[in-house]
Amino acid sequence: MTTEAAGRPMRQAVRGLMIDPADRVLLVNIAFPDGFDGWILPGGGIEDGESLREALIRELTEETGVPEVFVGPMVWRQTTRHPGMGGGRWDGQTNTTFLVPCHAFEPTPAMTPEELAAEHVVGVRWWTVAEIERATTDVVKPDGLAELVARVLEHGAPAEPWDLGIVDSARAVQGEPTRSDD
Repeated sequence: MTTEAAGRPMRQAVRGLMIDPADRVLLVNIAFPDGFDGWILPGGGIEDGESLREALIRELTEETGVPEVFVGPMVWRQTTRHPGMGGGRWDGQTNTTFLVPCHAFEPTPAMTPEELAAEHVVGVRWWTVAEIERATTDVVKPDGLAELVARVLEHGAPAEPWDLGIVDSARAVQGEPTRSDD
């Protein structure tokens, strides 16, 4: 699923803000050949014919192994500009993020190690808000994630999803300099 922007389309993706009873957040470590290595919310692209929720459940199963989840309300949306993404198919990606309250579990992705490597997934683990706040050597996206999670924990999901705006990718594309956000 894509949405046209000026030029190539924007890839549509879903993310799950998975929060366990200890208020920990599940993050996925991705490492791309271009050098970007960071922690993001689990999720990914929406396949043709999938609803946002169907895509999210599929992605969470693939990346975390959680067999069944309750997909709560949408909490935010953010677009990342990344000209040339996906081998030139897209100009970036719009992530729609849903709250996914869940039990504590040991992540065991349903994907094989080879499939995870093809998706650039190199790790999955639980983080506390304090750990996200203190992350100095690890890249954690979106920027301000600790504050966003703290707001959700204190006030619950917003009545209307937050618009986190449009950011430039932290990943270099075809020799471009690295930018500040992904």
